[in-house]
Amino acid sequence: MRSPQNWSVFLCHDQLSGQRFMSIANHAMRQEFIVSDKPLSLLAGMENAIDEKPWYEGTAGERIAVRLSSTDTNGIYAIVESVAAPGCSPPMHLHRNEEEHFVVLAGTYRIVIEDTLFDAPVGTSVTVPKGARHSWRNISNETSRLLVILTPGGFEKCIQSIRDSPADKVLEIAAHYGCFIVGPPISI
Repeated sequence: MRSPQNWSVFLCHDQLSGQRFMSIANHAMRQEFIVSDKPLSLLAGMENAIDEKPWYEGTAGERIAVRLSSTDTNGIYAIVESVAAPGCSPPMHLHRNEEEHFVVLAGTYRIVIEDTLFDAPVGTSVTVPKGARHSWRNISNETSRLLVILTPGGFEKCIQSIRDSPADKVLEIAAHYGCFIVGPPISI
């Protein structure tokens, strides 16, 4: 498994053009490269919850927006934002194809990865290894926000596919993208 400590992600701003872009640095290989030149507004605050990008219904009480698709990063990564109502929790699941990197932007989440359970307040960053059983629950009394970086990208296409699909096809679509439900949502 790759060591996430060797990588840094930077949100950059070109002062001449006014464009924002993402840069990733691999410290072990002493490389830095830009993986997208698409305009970004990832951490602009709560106004990000109302924008022109489409929101998709996730788990009951959750809305998801694809902020940067893997088609814009040559498949290297994708970024989605999750806005979750109090008590919202997806079922325990795993991803066979990608790691998930969570950054808590608002509220507090209870996160379980395999058999480890912990609370994650604003500013917490967590990496879920590929193949690890995991889930989260918004334990705040208000709406919470989670930024999710998927490496490699591609799973955001599952989110987009599920949007227009019948409920009885959701598990089949998720499995097509390497996501498998392995237990109920977090209840504590």
